[in-house]
Amino acid sequence: MTRMFFHSLPPPAPVSGADGLLARVLGALVWLMLAALGAVFAFSLLIWLVVMVVVSLVGSLFTGRPATVTLLWRRYRDMTREVTRSRWSPSPASNTPRADAAQATGAASAQTSVQDVSWREVPAAPATDGEAPGR
Repeated sequence: MTRMFFHSLPPPAPVSGADGLLARVLGALVWLMLAALGAVFAFSLLIWLVVMVVVSLVGSLFTGRPATVTLLWRRYRDMTREVTRSRWSPSPASNTPRADAAQATGAASAQTSVQDVSWREVPAAPATDGEAPGR
């Protein structure tokens, strides 16, 4: 098994003297910088989430429509109810999934045969007053 040294920034082999100390300090600084960048990113996402929720709620007061947060929460709640319902009341397995999908979408009642139509020429409308034809 080969050793992969990229998993540990301070070098795995003990280095003595000033080089070892410098390597460990620089390694710790790199990890500290990466952790700080991650924390800033997460904090900025949290701030934008709070700002957008407040904007959505204030906007719903002026428009009279429900806030986006409310709509998303309702949709999430409905989806979890459907999953819970389908988990505890299993539907019988079918051998014809395409037919079941067609029935669910209403495509079963639509006409599915191919219809042949004849070719016909549509004349262009005459141009009036320098306008483009058909306007």
